[in-house]
Amino acid sequence: IFLVLIVIGVIGSMGKSGSSTSTSQSGTGSKQEEAKPIAKVGETVQDGDIAFTVTDVTTATSLGNQYTKKDAQGLFYVISLKIENKAKETKTIDSSMITLTDSQGRTFDRSIDGQTAKGMAQGKVDLFLQQVQPGLNVNGDIVFDIPKDATGLKLSVKGGYFGKGQQIDLGK
Repeated sequence: IFLVLIVIGVIGSMGKSGSSTSTSQSGTGSKQEEAKPIAKVGETVQDGDIAFTVTDVTTATSLGNQYTKKDAQGLFYVISLKIENKAKETKTIDSSMITLTDSQGRTFDRSIDGQTAKGMAQGKVDLFLQQVQPGLNVNGDIVFDIPKDATGLKLSVKGGYFGKGQQIDLGK
């Protein structure tokens, strides 16, 4: 047990020294990042081995058909994405990899109700728990239900649980 605690302490101290180094580096790096424009719709960003491209953004007050119709609590944002796997092994897309933020700092997860209504009515690919083979891509939609007055929308994407993440300005 004592040996395990020592190993954990060593690993933890390496993380602290790495984070203080990255903090000091990000001090100069964040000025460069602030000057660097955020990607826009149609531009590709890459985080780790996964590349993301927003190909379209539409809105709707309801989704589905006569059997699956679901009304938004606010407004549905339907974001069409192309996700490319640039790794040498299969990757699985998970819901924690994609979120939406607004100018007030609010973070939104995908709308399961909206996603299900749209998917069942139109047969669109649900991107979550979708496997992407090496060198291939998958196209699909992700649905968010957000307040009608939300502005400054940015899609946050991560190539995995430990990815640093990238943002795409939706221009809304």
